[in-house]
Amino acid sequence: MKTGAQRPAARFVRFILQLFLLAPLAGLQPPAPCDPPPLPPGYRWIANPGLSDEFNGMQLDSSKWLDYHSYWAGRPPSQFSKANVSVSSGCLQLGSTSRVSDLSEVADPDHDIWVDAACVSSRGPTAFYGYYETRMKASDLSMTSSYWIQGRFSEIDVVEQLGAPLSHPLKCNDMMMNTHYFAGGWSTDRKTPRTWGMPSCSGEKFHTYGVWWKDEKTTWFYHDDQKVAEVEPGGLFTEPMYMFFDTEVFTWEGLPSIASLSNPTSNTVQVDWVRSWKLEPASAQAKNWTLLDPDVGRTSP
Repeated sequence: MKTGAQRPAARFVRFILQLFLLAPLAGLQPPAPCDPPPLPPGYRWIANPGLSDEFNGMQLDSSKWLDYHSYWAGRPPSQFSKANVSVSSGCLQLGSTSRVSDLSEVADPDHDIWVDAACVSSRGPTAFYGYYETRMKASDLSMTSSYWIQGRFSEIDVVEQLGAPLSHPLKCNDMMMNTHYFAGGWSTDRKTPRTWGMPSCSGEKFHTYGVWWKDEKTTWFYHDDQKVAEVEPGGLFTEPMYMFFDTEVFTWEGLPSIASLSNPTSNTVQVDWVRSWKLEPASAQAKNWTLLDPDVGRTSP
């Protein structure tokens, strides 16, 4: 899953040297971003292993993740189900399935729960200013395949992808980003939606999505290492946030068919990896983070 072009010999040597120097101190850590944002003078990228995962095991790493959302059941008519979360083939798998065999069994298909969705959450609100990136392939459903972070009153939707939206089919090519500020409750939400047209559908292949949460007023969004949007949120983003991957039904985009929910080749979001970093002054001494040269160990999407 994680393939990349050959790198120059000098870079490989640097990577090996760094690997042997750092591994005894902190263990293997994720490589630096595929093509990270330019560093401000005097700073370096420090990897955050607590919010990074290559998903190469056979089960979810319970020291980092929960297989549910700790304070939300999901968006009706869907509801999160632990049974739809798994790790296999080098990916986090988030499935969506139907509880019924025919919609005639559901009194109100837009509101009554009949779709089992999936969610994975970080164990705590530990995402703060930094760069966050994932390589993901959306499901081929009229449902979202999302990567986002949220606190008590603020939220960054890195992507809310639609692999096969029924109402607006061409939206499968849209990278849909947003921020929300709802300090006074959701009725006062100040959102900043942005859309960028991707060269291929989110459900056709893997795409790399990233956000650089720079400070309380600035978020930059990336697709396959290219900056595609810059947003000033509707309020000051000053709190740590939980990290989430999930699937939801957006009823305004059309309900998923029972046939598509029953098809294992189309009903699953695949997350190849998630990698997280923070900026630290170059003069600071790394403690629980791992210093990595941003040029070392890059892989192409």
